[in-house]
Amino acid sequence: MTGLFWLIFTYIALFLFLVLMVYRILAIMRMPAHLRWELAPIPHEKGKNKYGGSYLEEFEWWKKKRQKSLMAIIIYMAMEILLLKGVWKNNRGLWPFSFSLHTGIYLVIISAVLHFINAMVIVAGVSGSVPDIFKGIAAVIAIIGYILGSLGAIGLFVKRASDTKYRDYSTFPVYFRLIFLAAIFVSGIFAWFYATNFAAELSLFISNLLTLNNGITLAIPLAVNVIIALLFIIYLPLTDMVHFITKFFTYHAVRWNDEPMDKKMEEKLNDLAKQPLNWSASHIKADGRKNWVDLTEEETGEKEKS
Repeated sequence: MTGLFWLIFTYIALFLFLVLMVYRILAIMRMPAHLRWELAPIPHEKGKNKYGGSYLEEFEWWKKKRQKSLMAIIIYMAMEILLLKGVWKNNRGLWPFSFSLHTGIYLVIISAVLHFINAMVIVAGVSGSVPDIFKGIAAVIAIIGYILGSLGAIGLFVKRASDTKYRDYSTFPVYFRLIFLAAIFVSGIFAWFYATNFAAELSLFISNLLTLNNGITLAIPLAVNVIIALLFIIYLPLTDMVHFITKFFTYHAVRWNDEPMDKKMEEKLNDLAKQPLNWSASHIKADGRKNWVDLTEEETGEKEKS
């Protein structure tokens, strides 16, 4: 494969990833107002989080300044992101493999960042022992990430396929994503052991991309790993694996949103209530012309007459 291929393919992959991710995020942000869950406990409730309390229990709460805890939110997020607390609590059987997979992903990302730094060092023409140390660290983190990721992806595939508890709701896309991820990690392991100096080769590859050097060359194992990884980057925004972004909205904008209704939110909800309904459920009595306001007024009128 020519250097021109690597330049075009890599930058197109990154461009498509960014465009698709921005599109998904904007689509989520433009969705109708969420249903207020008002579930407790909410981490940011300072002093009340442990027992599920709320500022609403305070006498004349609307006259008092709300006390929030940023540290409690950070701790909760760290437990969820790094230790998968929710999976541990609700799907203990999947946790070991899911934890291994996610840890592998995190380590590979960290390794990629270190390789990018190494590439910047190469472009800057810096020499000495520091770049070599960074390359060594990046290489170690990469192989650990590849191994853990492989164990996690393969383990989840086998667990979902063999255990009826999970097999019944494991769809083809779920298995396909696990195979895709396993391909990245396994090919990464092979490339790591095949390469004379994995970190140096990958850092040089990235530096050539940064300088638009069309003389890029890669050994076949590393080339296979890079191609699979870039294809996955394009595929990622089209899947539910974007939960690393959507979780922000699920938690901060839905589960933890306990702000009092203001004028802006009231106007937004009123606009939604005026949308026509065409549900087929007979008890809704929707005909495509009536909206929620109409149906509510009719129901209230019927109850008053009875």
